[in-house]
Amino acid sequence: MNIKHLIATVSLLTVAGFALADGGVTRAQVQAELVQARAAGLIDQNDATYPVTPAAVSHLSRADVLAQVAQARADGSLAISDADYPRIVETAGTLTRAQVKADVAHARAAGQLDVSEAVYPQATLKQTHAN
Repeated sequence: MNIKHLIATVSLLTVAGFALADGGVTRAQVQAELVQARAAGLIDQNDATYPVTPAAVSHLSRADVLAQVAQARADGSLAISDADYPRIVETAGTLTRAQVKADVAHARAAGQLDVSEAVYPQATLKQTHAN
């Protein structure tokens, strides 16, 4: 490294140091902002409640909510656990058992039905290109 590169590097580092040091805010100002933020409840002491969530405001009375829960229970739309969500409505099939068996036999004969996972992408490609 020659002397010109050394002088240029030192100059750049000096300028960068001054640029980073001059934030325009004094230590006293930062401390005052911290005190204000703590007073406003914006500074949290742990990660458990980060980010600060505002309190929820409800426009319903307790009686209204209880009435809605009772109605949901009555019409069966109240989910009890994760197993109930989303609610799946059972519908009757439109094909008979004989029609389903005939469709499976036709798909097997056409090479569109493969029960192994090892060739799943190829079976899907065959079916896509056949259409």
